[in-house]
Amino acid sequence: MFLKYKISVKIILLSLLFYIVYLLSFFFYQLALNETSNFLGFILGMVQCWVHILFGFFIFQTFKNIRIPARFYVQRNFETERFFRNFGVLKYQYFLVHSFLRYANPRVYLKGRKRDYLKIFHEETKQSETSHLFSMIPTFFVQFLFLYQAAYTQFIYLTLATLLFNVYPMLLQRKNRFLIESRFKRLFES
Repeated sequence: MFLKYKISVKIILLSLLFYIVYLLSFFFYQLALNETSNFLGFILGMVQCWVHILFGFFIFQTFKNIRIPARFYVQRNFETERFFRNFGVLKYQYFLVHSFLRYANPRVYLKGRKRDYLKIFHEETKQSETSHLFSMIPTFFVQFLFLYQAAYTQFIYLTLATLLFNVYPMLLQRKNRFLIESRFKRLFES
């Protein structure tokens, strides 16, 4: 979206977009504090989580190749197929593939793609995982504020939304990347 601009313009745009995300987050935070309906409180938690997802989205629309240290993307000993299955990542993947959400990001599907797309997909998993990680940063601040205000119900709703829209997508990206790396070792040895 903003990749073609000079670095100074990117920084100004990103600052402006972060300010807008901050205002939206603050607005929904205030609404959530005053909400007494559990259903609307849960909806506000989901909306607030999606507002925070904009934080990560805008970073990658401005600076596409930002990555955290490479050791973060390496498979840990506990990240086995059993771990992902026990944590419910496979059920989450099934839900995504068989719901309207499959249209949200068509870049993450390999079906019908050629083998040379695997390297692009591999990088897409890193970008998506990092984006969701960055999206959780403002969420932690808001969760802390909910705890500080003793708004425990809102804290729980935002935590559930963060699990659904950030933690599970991160785990799914990791699972998919590790699966590709194990099946196509030669492609990713370098």
